[in-house]
Amino acid sequence: MRTQKTKTTLALVAAVIAAGGFTFAQGQSSSPSQGQGASAAEVVKARQQGLKTLGAAFKTIRDELRGDSPDAAKIRSAAADITHAASAIGKWFPAGTGPDSGVKTDAKPEVWTDAAGFAAAQDTFVREANKWAQLGNSTDASAWKEGAASLGQSCKGCHDKYRVKKE
Repeated sequence: MRTQKTKTTLALVAAVIAAGGFTFAQGQSSSPSQGQGASAAEVVKARQQGLKTLGAAFKTIRDELRGDSPDAAKIRSAAADITHAASAIGKWFPAGTGPDSGVKTDAKPEVWTDAAGFAAAQDTFVREANKWAQLGNSTDASAWKEGAASLGQSCKGCHDKYRVKKE
């Protein structure tokens, strides 16, 4: 059931963003301040939920890899969730949903001022997520552990530059 809940959550995130009427052609989006659809607060809330779901998938993998016999089904499910979220991340940050929107967010302004860098970091994360999903389809726990480090570093790459550090 957890997999269904995760998929439902990700679908809801996508629906909220789509309902906002934002266009994401070539990395450009309409601003909520232009009177279209979802408010910045709604988009930020959906983004935060998507990132929480992503974090939960990472936690599942971490917890499974700490055990003596990781559950391959849980690994595959979490890998699929990560791959799906990695591909969606770029759509979670439309213009007008940063700190300047007045909505509390841990996203730094650099997400928008360095859009090319943010897109490159996302591309790296997508590549690593896809590699890890392939590992997740195996039953080789040692390969999972090796691949998890690279996947985690690609996720951390965004956190370091594009997310406000937690105190």
